[in-house]
Amino acid sequence: MSRVALRPGLRLPALGLAAVVLGSALSSCSAVQSEEAQGTPAKPSPVALDAAEAPDDLAIGVVVSLTGEGSDWSEPAEGAQVATYRYGLGERAVVLRPVDDKGTTKGATAAVGKLLDQGVSGIVMATEGDHVRAAVTRAATAGVPVLLPYETDAVGLPDGAWLTGPDRGQVVSALAKALAASGLGRPVVVDAGGGEPKGIDALTTYRFRGGSDALRTAARIAKSTRSSARVDSVVVTGPAAQQAIVVQALQGENVQVPVLLTPAALSPVFATTLVERDGTLAGSLTTVGPDAADVAAMAPGAEGQALSAYFAALRATAGDDGVEDFFDAQPFSTVSDTADTRSHDAVIALVTAAARAQSAAPEDVAQALDGLTVTRADGLAGPELDFSTPSALADKAVIALQSSTQSPGLRPETAAPQPQLFWFTAPTD
Repeated sequence: MSRVALRPGLRLPALGLAAVVLGSALSSCSAVQSEEAQGTPAKPSPVALDAAEAPDDLAIGVVVSLTGEGSDWSEPAEGAQVATYRYGLGERAVVLRPVDDKGTTKGATAAVGKLLDQGVSGIVMATEGDHVRAAVTRAATAGVPVLLPYETDAVGLPDGAWLTGPDRGQVVSALAKALAASGLGRPVVVDAGGGEPKGIDALTTYRFRGGSDALRTAARIAKSTRSSARVDSVVVTGPAAQQAIVVQALQGENVQVPVLLTPAALSPVFATTLVERDGTLAGSLTTVGPDAADVAAMAPGAEGQALSAYFAALRATAGDDGVEDFFDAQPFSTVSDTADTRSHDAVIALVTAAARAQSAAPEDVAQALDGLTVTRADGLAGPELDFSTPSALADKAVIALQSSTQSPGLRPETAAPQPQLFWFTAPTD
């Protein structure tokens, strides 16, 4: 039986990579996605994106949370700028209108109201949490389509709103499969603000909140790994910073069993918080999500080509002094090490729908998006998105991912680099 390897201390083998420049191919390097599988890095697709049928007056709103709930994704949301830069290279201007919702219901509703007044054709809600619900409903009621790349709760979404990242059911299913494939049948759950994952048969659940003593929880788990019950794994749910606090505590208590995390761990906040608390990034951690990041760009075939094109465009965007981050008037290069593909792909989907509709009117874009399938041929960096259901990402795209500290070298160097983890498909044996 195939087993997902969740071995502590696993490191990616060395990766050699030629510099990725605009329009160049990746060459003279080797790619390793697992301990067994090697491949030749794919040649990237063209970096510029053609949207000849898209209207000239296309504007897309991007709602982010600089503080409070959903702020894990404020920097990854900058990937939306890479999409608009690529359209610019293809001589089609797409304007982004970023708004900070401050991580509150009132702020999110006000942010959407501002974007409605500005006449956007669609909105990328690049945040997550309970505070976005009223705002999403307001936009959808006004006929403006909303895409949510980081929200996981698809229940009760209004017509005209879609998740483009993993939903909760997909997350729990992928975590359960990862546990089962590795023969791990006695997990404990640490609920650090994400709730208890229904569908994982845990021996017990520990509830951890910001004021709680994480070390006390970790000590109890460490003891249980040596007891007759023999706890064999830990599943942690919650925002990125909370998960990092729990992981650091587990490391401090020398808990040796595999640790699985919910997808908030993909946020750069997780790695930064773990290092700030004197934790280590060197161990092996597992989460779940689409494999659409740095390491996957080295894969052969369409997947690698699409991601190679994204990273070439990322470097080009960072190299353009005229591109600034959303709110601080700083060069885009200062956030290029954390910009991700999910925000990029949400913009691609909205522009593709506008091109299909040949209209910037939000109601036309929403109608074109409903039932549309957007693929890498349209410019996506990640898996295809099927908008026939509220969760546009296919179940099969949500898989186990394993961490490494080793960078494939695809991102531009920054003056003040953040601690980073790089995630890749968990190897099988």
